[in-house]
Amino acid sequence: MALESYNCELCIRQKRETAYHLFFRCNFAKACWRSIGITYVHTRPILNILEQLRRKLGTPFFMEIIILMEWSIWTTRNNWMFNNIDPLSLDCKRKFVSELKDLLLRIKSSHHSRLEEWIQSL
Repeated sequence: MALESYNCELCIRQKRETAYHLFFRCNFAKACWRSIGITYVHTRPILNILEQLRRKLGTPFFMEIIILMEWSIWTTRNNWMFNNIDPLSLDCKRKFVSELKDLLLRIKSSHHSRLEEWIQSL
């Protein structure tokens, strides 16, 4: 797709918008992760970051957390790009928590209480 620019519109430094940048390197993405108490070394390769997140989360549903945060970042950014809604990390966190609560409806019963406690800790 030919675009005027391939740079991240949320970054002052206008870095190239790759999936890695969008979900882990962008200051907005880092603020979204921090809003749920997650920090990581953002200068590492993506697989190292995912491993850091797996260890820090320490839950059997860590991948669901990662995917839902990425989805929340994506949709919050899209709301800004297409609906002119300011991208706020608090809105991203609200979306994330809402998605996690929906996950409670379909998670294994053995993990239900642990996920519920994890959501309450946010």
